[in-house]
Amino acid sequence: MYIYELPFDINNELCRLLDNDDDWKELAGVHMKYSAFDVIEIEQTAKRHASSPTNQLFIKWGQLNHRVEELFILLYRMKHIPALRCLVPVVDSRFHKLLQKHDSKSLRAKTNSIDVDAKKQLMTQKLDSSESSLPLPVMLMEKGVQLPTPSHIVDVHTPTDNSYTDSTKNSTSGSVNRGGLDVLPKAVSTIPMIPYHDLRVATDNWSERNLLGKGGFGQVFKGNWKFLSVAVKRLRDNDGKNKELIQEMCLDQYRYDNILPLYGYSLGGPEACLVYQLMVGGSLEQRLRGKTHYPPLSWAQRYRIAHGVARGLQYLHTKSDTPLIHGDIKPANILLDQCTMPKIGDFGLARKGPYGEDRTHMKVSKVHGTRPYLPDEYLRSRLLSPSVDVFSFGVVMVEIATALPAMDRSRAVPLLAEYAQQVLTDTNDFALLEDPILRGTPNSNPHLCREFITIGIHCTKYLKKERPTMLEVFKRLDALEFPAKYFS
Repeated sequence: MYIYELPFDINNELCRLLDNDDDWKELAGVHMKYSAFDVIEIEQTAKRHASSPTNQLFIKWGQLNHRVEELFILLYRMKHIPALRCLVPVVDSRFHKLLQKHDSKSLRAKTNSIDVDAKKQLMTQKLDSSESSLPLPVMLMEKGVQLPTPSHIVDVHTPTDNSYTDSTKNSTSGSVNRGGLDVLPKAVSTIPMIPYHDLRVATDNWSERNLLGKGGFGQVFKGNWKFLSVAVKRLRDNDGKNKELIQEMCLDQYRYDNILPLYGYSLGGPEACLVYQLMVGGSLEQRLRGKTHYPPLSWAQRYRIAHGVARGLQYLHTKSDTPLIHGDIKPANILLDQCTMPKIGDFGLARKGPYGEDRTHMKVSKVHGTRPYLPDEYLRSRLLSPSVDVFSFGVVMVEIATALPAMDRSRAVPLLAEYAQQVLTDTNDFALLEDPILRGTPNSNPHLCREFITIGIHCTKYLKKERPTMLEVFKRLDALEFPAKYFS
């Protein structure tokens, strides 16, 4: 039985039990491994709807297709006997032996390992009207409140369907915080907060000549901060500020060579700001369309870009049991440094995917992203999985080889991946699609063009089960050999 199939009376009783003393926060933060930001978001949603926070937690967790048996195991690790008894009628009988291990003396033993006053300060500090849109941990950081350090963070193993063994070591450690605040992403407290005034000076008072781009999120300016060239994202409004800030600060834990690093953030000014490394090579979109002063990309550079993006994506997909899905891979979100090394940027649509080897996808309530780069199962059925990124990467691979746009309604076949397949059917040679600026010149490489488009076609298969993983794509690219592979 899935979580969303729980009978109403059982769900209602669980909510009553776990709402008491905020036990749901331990379940969410320590055992389900939600971040402190997620816990706060659940609590705020429950308040807005005047509903049970435990019910909101079950809705969120249930969207990942978790089962009642998994919840039973987590409650067992919490030693929450009343909640376990509540689930007995709806779990398989083999799970009952877990409950039988507890005698009458092993009723719920609550750990209070952190200083009570510090906990109250974190959980009950009042927000004034000007700060109410900011996530609590960020606001507390701004006020100088000491947040948990990495040494206080407990490594809680992700449960699986066959986790029948006792895992009391996860609940006996002296550092467990029932409020879930000790699972705040490790990197958050280390990100420097930059005064708004410093960023205004760095960008010459948000000068138009320093404007790099703008969109629904706000504007991006070039700046010079502490003798370092930076890109400053000035977020448009409070609603965007709250979500964007949380996303980017949480994602700072995913530091990697091919992931755009966050240098710092700013709160307290007219707008919230995020500060990144300035990628002077522009975006892949600009380079493919000839919108910069740089010469056309060589095949060695195109290979380096594809190889680096594949490397970054496989890292996001495999870093932990729960993959991180970018959700908006396209040339505009692939940024290049002065050596044409790529970094994946714009994680505003990133989401954690399904965890566990037996979970291939999860259903989401709304589709986000750029349509020409999204597969049918996501557009039509809202099924999100790492294969969405694989599909998007496949379209990008064809773009890198051909410099053709992902969507062109003037073509007989508007979508690029389908157009490439049509060309293969008609001519049996992908090399005819090579970027015209290279084709027929000494810099042409028909072999690489064929390889890139072949990989792209494989990644954009209609059925997601027929697509490779990003690790497989990376290995295939890594194995490619050509004369200029190690030269720009």
